[in-house]
Amino acid sequence: MRTVHNQAGIEEIEQERALVGTYIDRVYNPEKIGWVLEAREGFDEHARGAWHLLIPVKEGYGVDSWIQPKRYGVALAAGMIDKLEIAFPDLPCVVFRASGDEFFFLKLGGKSKDQFFEEIGRIADLARKCQRESKADGAAFRYYVNMQVANHLRRRKLLSATKSALPALSALLGGIVDLRDLV
Repeated sequence: MRTVHNQAGIEEIEQERALVGTYIDRVYNPEKIGWVLEAREGFDEHARGAWHLLIPVKEGYGVDSWIQPKRYGVALAAGMIDKLEIAFPDLPCVVFRASGDEFFFLKLGGKSKDQFFEEIGRIADLARKCQRESKADGAAFRYYVNMQVANHLRRRKLLSATKSALPALSALLGGIVDLRDLV
């Protein structure tokens, strides 16, 4: 299992030609984390190297790693949830870095298992398409793929972010993003 233990490790992964997102949940009920972990083989084959899905574990973040639900890092995820002020009904979600310490996210709370997988699958398709279309590396590629994902989520009315992230999100999307644009 590849594990990232600190911010420097996350920044190193963000320099790869791949979308980077973090799956977070409070895991009152392990059913949805179970969905993610059960989907491992299909997700790995679908996303290939186009999307690194980080999963909090007790010792950091597992990168493209699949764990037993009991190894899920609830405390680490809770820190991110609290920082981003994500409400319980919106969980679980996948968090993407807009820039710096500003994030946007896909809320998966209230979704059925089929809807949950549909959204993850659509983003995996988009990440693979970005890898084919863009020849950029590092930060330039991350900006490009994040812009595509944020626009995709905005069109599907699934985009969310903290109020403080609106300027970073507006820059990423190339236009003003208003709180009314977010879910």
